[in-house]
Amino acid sequence: MGNKQRGIFSFCMCPGGFIVPAATAPGEVVVNGMSPSRRDSKFANSGIVVAIDLEDMDIAQHGPLAGLRMQQALEKAACRVAGGTQVAPAQRLLDFTQHKISADLLETSYQPGLTSVDMHSFIPKHIAYRLQEGFKNFGTKMKGYLTNEAQIIGVESRTSSAVRIPRDKQTLAHVQIKNLYPCAEGAGYAGGIVSAAMDGERCVEMLFAQVKN
Repeated sequence: MGNKQRGIFSFCMCPGGFIVPAATAPGEVVVNGMSPSRRDSKFANSGIVVAIDLEDMDIAQHGPLAGLRMQQALEKAACRVAGGTQVAPAQRLLDFTQHKISADLLETSYQPGLTSVDMHSFIPKHIAYRLQEGFKNFGTKMKGYLTNEAQIIGVESRTSSAVRIPRDKQTLAHVQIKNLYPCAEGAGYAGGIVSAAMDGERCVEMLFAQVKN
């Protein structure tokens, strides 16, 4: 789907963890992962994330909130295709890469339950395609990764902010508000603990340089 490469990566691996519902409004399905401190359950889970660019969003119609509208549409589609409750759509991993609806699903830590669907039926094509190719690529690098003994559950759509607060590319300060440094996940400049810490460090360095001068 075009020649432009996109990032696809594993996000927040939870050994001995659980998948939990994280919706904040009626009519949407959002999942997230967590591990209790003992990490002693028989399950493990990890988010798999595809990078989203401005060209993927309908900015002409929705303006600065285009990312949020795209996120909401995906979460509502996940709810609708799974039956309109907190039951989540799911598909065995190998079946997903082969466009096959899974005849059955694996046991899950997700308490509201799962329903077998073709995840390609509601995930935008540019996201589904990159997920599919990413899983295949991971399978060539890690023996046993690409298997129907794993399943995907959707959607984990809130790994980072859907709205980005503008800042100057050089100074990292807000483009209009003096002494405001939007940073990390909440401002739309990171997608995880490590990247948030690195971005925060950069902002502190720029702030220090300004104060020093």
